[in-house]
Amino acid sequence: MKKALLLNADWSPLSFVSPPRAINLMLSGRAELIYAGEKPSLWDEEYSTPSTSYTLPATLRLLTRISRRHTATRFRKKVLFNRDSWQCQYCGVQLGQREVTIDHVTPRSVGGVTSWRNCVTSCRACNMKKGSKSLPESGMNLRRQPCEPKMSHFWCVDRRVWHPDWAIFLGEDMYRP
Repeated sequence: MKKALLLNADWSPLSFVSPPRAINLMLSGRAELIYAGEKPSLWDEEYSTPSTSYTLPATLRLLTRISRRHTATRFRKKVLFNRDSWQCQYCGVQLGQREVTIDHVTPRSVGGVTSWRNCVTSCRACNMKKGSKSLPESGMNLRRQPCEPKMSHFWCVDRRVWHPDWAIFLGEDMYRP
């Protein structure tokens, strides 16, 4: 099912909402449809109720800002892969679900923990090459230093339901291969 990207009043991404929720937000005056250039950000499909049909919105913006507190986020593999754009952080190769692995920058065998700042996405070959060695011992370098993920990394967006207008707000790297 296609969903709508819901933006906060400050244009930051909040979440994805179902078609009924998106239409309800618009009809109640709590959200507005976003325009990409001259045309509205819409899907090519309709959502029907018993009384009427609506063209599905693809991107909406709340008219009132919602305050979001930052809380510590639990470690999850798919979020890590989204953060690293499904790309090996050693050799740069693009990975699919079958080839992707997690590498601990400081190996667990020497006290490394599973955390956002110690784990990176890796291909099997690079993970095996590094093994339980530190970066200097292995002679390998990271392409990007590991960091805390952004809220948008928690969304795993499949290319089949990706709307072109979302790239402005989420970045092209936010969809799953």
